[in-house]
Amino acid sequence: MTRDVHDRFDPVLRRRDFLRLAALAAAAASSGCSLLVRARAPLAAGSARRPPKLGTWEDLYRQRWSWDAVKKGSHGWLNCRSACNWDLYVKDGLVVREEQSANYEASEAGVPDFNPRGCQKGACYTEVMYGPSRLTVPLKRVGARGSGRWERVSWDRALDEIAAAIVTIAERDGTDAVVHDLGPHFDQGPTTAVRARFFGFLGASMMDDWAEIGDLNVGATMTFGFPHMGGGADEWFLSDHLVVWMMNPSVTQIPDAHFLFEAKYAGADLVVIDPQYSATAIHADLWLPLRPGTDAALALATARYIWDGGHVDRDYVREQTDLPMLVRLDTGRFLRESDLKAGGNREILYLWDAATRRAVVAPGCAGNASDGKLALGRLEPALEGRFTVTVADGTEVGVAPVGALLREHLEPWTLDEAARVTGLSRAQVERFAAGFAGAQRPMVLSSWGSNRYLHSDHMNRAKILCLALKGAVGRRGGGYHNAGWVGMEGFDGVMAGVERTGLRGRFEIFDLVEKGLLFDLVVDQAMRRKSKAQVEWELGRHAEERNACIANSASMNLAYQGVQADLDRELDGLYPRSLGDYDAESRARGWMPRLPRRVQPRAWFTGGNNFLRRTNLPQRAIETMWPALELIVDVNPKLTFTGMHADYLLPAAGYYEKPGFKYPIAYVPYLHYCDEAVRPIGDSKNEWEIFSLLAERVQAVARARRTPVLEGCGKRPVDLQQIAEKLSYHGVFGPGDAMKVAQEILDKSTSTSGMSVARLKETGIARYTGTGAVGGQPQLFNEDWTGDGVLRPATLFTEKKWRWPTLTGRQQFYIDHPWFLEAGEALPTHLESPKAGGDHPFQLVSCHARWSIHSVWRDDPMLLRLQRGEPVIYLNPTDAARLRVADGDWAELSNDYGSILMRAKHSTMVRPGVAYHFHAWEPHQFPGHKSYKQITPGLMNPMHFAGGEGQLAWRFGVWAPGTHVQDTRVSIRRGNLDAWLARAETERAAAAKESVS
Repeated sequence: MTRDVHDRFDPVLRRRDFLRLAALAAAAASSGCSLLVRARAPLAAGSARRPPKLGTWEDLYRQRWSWDAVKKGSHGWLNCRSACNWDLYVKDGLVVREEQSANYEASEAGVPDFNPRGCQKGACYTEVMYGPSRLTVPLKRVGARGSGRWERVSWDRALDEIAAAIVTIAERDGTDAVVHDLGPHFDQGPTTAVRARFFGFLGASMMDDWAEIGDLNVGATMTFGFPHMGGGADEWFLSDHLVVWMMNPSVTQIPDAHFLFEAKYAGADLVVIDPQYSATAIHADLWLPLRPGTDAALALATARYIWDGGHVDRDYVREQTDLPMLVRLDTGRFLRESDLKAGGNREILYLWDAATRRAVVAPGCAGNASDGKLALGRLEPALEGRFTVTVADGTEVGVAPVGALLREHLEPWTLDEAARVTGLSRAQVERFAAGFAGAQRPMVLSSWGSNRYLHSDHMNRAKILCLALKGAVGRRGGGYHNAGWVGMEGFDGVMAGVERTGLRGRFEIFDLVEKGLLFDLVVDQAMRRKSKAQVEWELGRHAEERNACIANSASMNLAYQGVQADLDRELDGLYPRSLGDYDAESRARGWMPRLPRRVQPRAWFTGGNNFLRRTNLPQRAIETMWPALELIVDVNPKLTFTGMHADYLLPAAGYYEKPGFKYPIAYVPYLHYCDEAVRPIGDSKNEWEIFSLLAERVQAVARARRTPVLEGCGKRPVDLQQIAEKLSYHGVFGPGDAMKVAQEILDKSTSTSGMSVARLKETGIARYTGTGAVGGQPQLFNEDWTGDGVLRPATLFTEKKWRWPTLTGRQQFYIDHPWFLEAGEALPTHLESPKAGGDHPFQLVSCHARWSIHSVWRDDPMLLRLQRGEPVIYLNPTDAARLRVADGDWAELSNDYGSILMRAKHSTMVRPGVAYHFHAWEPHQFPGHKSYKQITPGLMNPMHFAGGEGQLAWRFGVWAPGTHVQDTRVSIRRGNLDAWLARAETERAAAAKESVS
């Protein structure tokens, strides 16, 4: 059977179609579930029954408000920074309604509780679950990719053909020619664990897209040694000065936003720094609409104000920051033991002790193996001054503390200069700086969206500098929140590639690390030279480097997507060398991995993401990378733009159709269970079953072909003849055992001690019993929290005095890597946002949407009714009037990469000179299937390819180059749909002709 779905995705949602869908959605709301499923979703076996005869309107009402069961659930396999407990009402085998469940308790007396939790998206997930883009049967492409021509196939046929292609590619090109693009949607249950387990045993390239999508806070990594800082959202209530800086909780964290407003009611100042008058800004005591990309200038002026006004917490700064560390004035490098004596340790650093008037080894620095603590004892570290030391060759060199260099660096950043750069008034800058300086417990909230400028690293480093000068980071009610995570070792264990359960499995874990390193770390912990968390941190990094075929997706895109020339041109003149040169040096030195190693990708597995929607310049990927792919498989609950360009669509179970756990974001200190409230719709299956079955087929093909053991990505050998045996723990967990795997994860996690799936089916949530092990994502560094009280991060450093995981062992504001010194970026500074896409008058700025999590709800008819129903660009009315673009007109946005059409919406919330939009619209919702990504180059920062120095070392979700979209510039004019479509068709035909020739 051939199926044509192309007509579902018209370039423009016509008004009559919108009204028809709106009417269907309204009817669905009144009946309790989408009408769209009635025609194709049979009742669960044994649930059919004769409807009662209706007599009066009361009978109809009673029927509407009746159900068979209430199950617990959440939206687990979803990149939502909140987590919410829902009651799911099931009737006749269908989820007919979801309702918030308010069973959370306050963390401690005097602090608000977490009730209620939920948002409009969670309240209508059934609209997506039973909606028009839901996948319910396996499909195979029969037309050209993107043509919308499919045929329905059986699971057996699909899995057999996919398995055969996998083995062929692995034998010919290497297993790492198979790419798995995971994320940003993921959970902490069987769904994500089995993906990592399957592709790990396969030896495939697993892509880290934290940085590529612009969510990785590398500025925090430079400073703290890790990117994910933050505890419970109820800690916001304990602050007296809240600064929401590049974040919009009223839209992106709806269940948590009330803590901000309750803190304000309790007397805290609420400041919002955002070029747009956001939904959070309307509640602020002070709103600062600074010019986009100038945040570092405001922070640097604030830091100077704090220092000049005598508001620095000097005891904290001496102990917890690198400001006392000595820097050579001749080279700009830290003073190291290798400078002072032949054969000295490069990681032993120095500070100047004012009491003894000499350079002494800094407690806690990376090379100080005898002392992992920061406590200064009798030392009196100098923060300012210039001194002289004698180096190994007998010459004297000048040295100065980082604090002295910082004071000099801050000197130009007066209130007037900050006002000039940011576009704010001097009075606004001064009011902000004075409020921050005078606060007792300042806290900065900066979400993942704070990382999407080319120079976001400097913006975030400068924000943290202000907090550190005040002694706020790691202090109760103060510090930096950008999202922390609770660790779940059981989940990590399932993903790690251990083949056995029980005692044998524990011994296998030891094989993942070098025995000598493991022994040394155990001794270090026993001798109190390293904390438990530090040992976990180093073991995790080592195990990943030694075993996992992981690389960052931005580097892969740079190599294979056809954007190298574009990005070299964009960055020309901004750095001493080209982006390509930095990338080449990084790979030559082994700093940044690139996979696949020998050939470009040959097979692409996707799911939990939407690559062709999210990637920048997707036309380059479709032109260059996509044709080289022999196999593209999308394992997904719904059809996406990437799926439209795939070869196979495998229908995955939705959020209410499989067991799992919402990822353990620390904002709410409760584990959220996702129950299988109903059976998977149609022929869809949960991922544990899908990949277990696929592993069986791959194993069968490999055995029939006698496939030899392959080298994988060069780390661990890959035996495809054993892949199903290994994935199933040698038969312990079969394809239908996702629930058992969920319990295994609970049993092996210290943060879920005593929890059971059976109990979670009744409650939906349980409070964590600890913070779990630290690793690539969970980085709370608080070993004392056991579920009681407000969850706070970083107490291991500030209260227990253990070293931070940086070169200096402290919050580090001076980066002495040669690349940074050459580029003039050793200290946090302000650098102008480059004009990506050409010299055009409008800056294209995006934000997460209220109406969807990425693209999951973007085509939902109900939520489309709450907005314009199609992609919209927000313009200040003064700009729109000058351009003669009326509200509702087509606006043509263009730059050096082409042009797109979006509907114009006038809004005074937008600064003049800014074109503002909410992200995640599917390309097929734009005319010609061309979204704003077609004109967004996505700049890459060469400094983020650096390595070999302390915390500047590649690690999944910690340090990697990414792409930055907020620097994009565009021109705008009134658009003409017919003329634009005709021009686009002419350009397409010309490109096709050129390709053939």
